[in-house]
Amino acid sequence: MPYTLRRLTPRLIAIATGLAVVAGTGYAVANADTGPSKQVAAPSVDTRTTLPKPAAAGPGDAPIGGEVPGRTGSAIRATAGAQAAHRARSLARAGKSAPDADASASAAAAAQEHPAAGTYFTKLATSTGIRATHSVFYGSGDTTRTGDVVYAPTLMPPSSACIEITTAYTWDAPVVWAWDWCSSNSGVAKEIPINATFVRTYTTQVNGLPAYSVIIQKTNTANNTWTAYLYNYARGAWDTFWTKSGTSQIGVRGWDVFEPYLTRNPSTGLGYYCATMKGRAFETTGIQVRVNGVYTNASSTVGASYYPTMDLGCGSRLKWTQTNLTSWRATIS
Repeated sequence: MPYTLRRLTPRLIAIATGLAVVAGTGYAVANADTGPSKQVAAPSVDTRTTLPKPAAAGPGDAPIGGEVPGRTGSAIRATAGAQAAHRARSLARAGKSAPDADASASAAAAAQEHPAAGTYFTKLATSTGIRATHSVFYGSGDTTRTGDVVYAPTLMPPSSACIEITTAYTWDAPVVWAWDWCSSNSGVAKEIPINATFVRTYTTQVNGLPAYSVIIQKTNTANNTWTAYLYNYARGAWDTFWTKSGTSQIGVRGWDVFEPYLTRNPSTGLGYYCATMKGRAFETTGIQVRVNGVYTNASSTVGASYYPTMDLGCGSRLKWTQTNLTSWRATIS
């Protein structure tokens, strides 16, 4: 999650007789009068079986299909240190204290910078989803210096959501994380490696880069259940990545940002990732939030703003391009 300080300090989802469909939402409501003089509220549980296709896949809807494979539980390779640092910093930005267990990790990472840039939401408390398409790469330059992580992009719905979907370039391998923000000890709930299989299944070419599409949507209002889906371009369907219910530790804030956790090479004064990821580009397109059942482009009208562009650690070697709130691109030369 975005954090405004450049350096961390230790402070840190029943079909029944008489269902009617609410126009434009895909929701079904029992015994509803859908005449023009009647306003019908959406039900607590989202019973839809389709979701809108990503722009890169064309118009229309696509079915909700299978499940995204990946590692969970003890098989997750995201280190405890990386999770503790992200948890502590994100909670600090939300004005909350991190668990005591994170204190040592936070202190140890005190010299690590944590800038961010992109699209941010602070005033949208009634949204029920977010979606975007994120570039990925693997191979040369896909890892960072031990201890550093480049979250690029990372996506969090506003309105007290439970799940953040993060493209993470770690010192081990590039992965997509489903981060759980509705557990007392929030962390990575599931991860899938970014490799040839992932690219073949979940990406398409967008602006010359392989990119995957993600939706994170509220699927049960009563329980504050959120579900993350990745679009399976090989099958033309949405695969479920992770589902989580509960009380969000983050609150109404949301974002789609470029967010490196970096240390600097003293000989150059630049973040180590700037050299290892030379020639690489990170991009988000099609940022939309779901308001009143409809996905709408990110804009000031729906409470979006530009996250203040900070020193991202690469000096003039990083070119930042963001002409509107629906997309951004960071290129390292």
